[in-house]
Amino acid sequence: MSVIAISRGSLIAATRLAQRLGERLGARVVDREAVIAAAERYGIDKTGISKENIASESPPGFWEEYADARHHYLTCFKAALLDLAVQGPLVYHGNLAQVLLNDVPCVLRVRVIAPRENRVAMLMNERGYTEERAAAEVKDMDTRRRRWTLFLYESDSADPVFFDVVLNLHKMTIEDAVELVASEVEKAPFKRTEESLATLLDQRLAAVAETFLLLAPETYGRRLHVRANASAGEVTVIKEPVPAWPASLDDTIRGILAGAEGVRSVKVEWAT
Repeated sequence: MSVIAISRGSLIAATRLAQRLGERLGARVVDREAVIAAAERYGIDKTGISKENIASESPPGFWEEYADARHHYLTCFKAALLDLAVQGPLVYHGNLAQVLLNDVPCVLRVRVIAPRENRVAMLMNERGYTEERAAAEVKDMDTRRRRWTLFLYESDSADPVFFDVVLNLHKMTIEDAVELVASEVEKAPFKRTEESLATLLDQRLAAVAETFLLLAPETYGRRLHVRANASAGEVTVIKEPVPAWPASLDDTIRGILAGAEGVRSVKVEWAT
């Protein structure tokens, strides 16, 4: 296996499933908070975005002003997540991965859902909450998660198109879910091969290079697309055909990326 990305439709159930799968498959288990900590090396803390201070306080009408910061946040997060993915078998539980890794090979994307009453019962059992407190916390978690994903994507990231498997724990147990996911991840599309690892490394280098461009004032907010060939250490930066490109920008881009680990050469091209 390579990566299992579990989306938190049910927080406690997703965490349990991730932990059991990690034990069963001998894989490293990480959550959203661990990836954010790892992404600090790429400057995610400089985006000014957090789930707490944006999703809960900023009304949707003002979200557009954060477009560049959102892109910066997601790029840093993706770079850190791919750092972890290339190291070996990984089980990630949290949001973002199902969209950010949508085109990445050997990733099994799983969504875990459970009826409200099941989730309330889990909280009461796990944390000793009263039914009233558990119900209020479930409602609050759902509201924050919905606003956060809408803020980042401006669309519904719970759309089934982003998942390979959707598990409803209304009747299914965690052990049933472990068996199903463990069986699915052993199938050919999700196995780590030389080809899929090469693609992971390419996408990781492209994401890392983009974080360098987003940290630099000269290239922050500009319409640049990045692709990479990790085995050759080659990064290609593609400029959108928009006005006001300084003549010196190509050299600026090369200078910025000269400090990125794994980058040996940089090409700058116009989009066709």
